[in-house]
Amino acid sequence: MSVQVKRRRDTAANVAAYAGAQGELIVDTTNNRVTVHDGATPGGFPAAKLSEVLTGTTAVTPIAQGANGAAIKFQVIEQTVNLSSGTSVAAGTPIPADCIVFGVGCRVLTAVTGAPSFNLGTSGSATQFGGSLGVAAGSTNYGIVGPYGCYSATNVLVASTGAAFTGGQVRLSFHIMLISPPTS
Repeated sequence: MSVQVKRRRDTAANVAAYAGAQGELIVDTTNNRVTVHDGATPGGFPAAKLSEVLTGTTAVTPIAQGANGAAIKFQVIEQTVNLSSGTSVAAGTPIPADCIVFGVGCRVLTAVTGAPSFNLGTSGSATQFGGSLGVAAGSTNYGIVGPYGCYSATNVLVASTGAAFTGGQVRLSFHIMLISPPTS
């Protein structure tokens, strides 16, 4: 036979006014979350729901938010780029507009063939994130920059040095911060 355990529970308004005993757990039935109490703080400390926790997804969650909706958000966008032919290949997803870029990382997944090395950058700066990068599988580059402001969507280019690409695959990671102005 199983045992059912119930915790104290109440609406968000009532939980916010209550200072529970140290270590007491109370279920906020309005927001469907648990609050942990310290014996002194009214409302306790609401626990984050899984949907609010930063994970390995591309979801963007505010790190800090102002009273009127302004926010700072960090994001890592990863994508795989196939280098089957040509001397320059644009990543499928550009760096988003209106963000601050901290770096564009790179890992060679499948050895790059045809070119002796490659550059990682933009049309205005071919080696902005790295120049003469290694072509062996497992090679990496951090691509740390600035940070710099990216005001419009910007394509990242993987460009061969010397001969054209004949094969290979790289994974790119864009490390960015998004800021948003107040909403009211």
